[in-house]
Amino acid sequence: MAKTSRPTLYLVCGLPGAGKTTRAIAIAEATSAVRLCPDEWLLALEISLVDYPTRFRLQDHMLLHGETLLRAGASVVVEFGSWSRLERDTIRQIAEHTGAATELHFVDAPLPELARRVRERGGPDATSLVEDVLLKFPEKFERPSEDEAAQYDFYVSPGNDCR
Repeated sequence: MAKTSRPTLYLVCGLPGAGKTTRAIAIAEATSAVRLCPDEWLLALEISLVDYPTRFRLQDHMLLHGETLLRAGASVVVEFGSWSRLERDTIRQIAEHTGAATELHFVDAPLPELARRVRERGGPDATSLVEDVLLKFPEKFERPSEDEAAQYDFYVSPGNDCR
């Protein structure tokens, strides 16, 4: 993670099972950033992780809260998956509007490993996440390009540890 005196928006993206939560927790612990994780909220409210209309509404409200935190001088870790560049660009622009620094952390693993991790993690939605999301639509995840990575103040790709 880059050292900066201004608040930072850390965007952690990747497919289910890639290690987003592990990375987001490490960033939050190292920087005292506030972690925004819709999975934890959905589970706490006993809402399915694959209830996408609710997930997307929750994420929209979390981003509004994240913008408020950035304007107040706090750093934020956004752990949404963020499958498309458009979604990541929208999140990055929130940080830019507040004058915050931006970091993109892309985590990844081979598809069989992702499926193994999700199954091992378990939970009520594990089967659906593996069979109905991960194995059906992995190509829908847009991996960050060099051009996209250049839009951030700092980029961490798979195989590169945080600085």
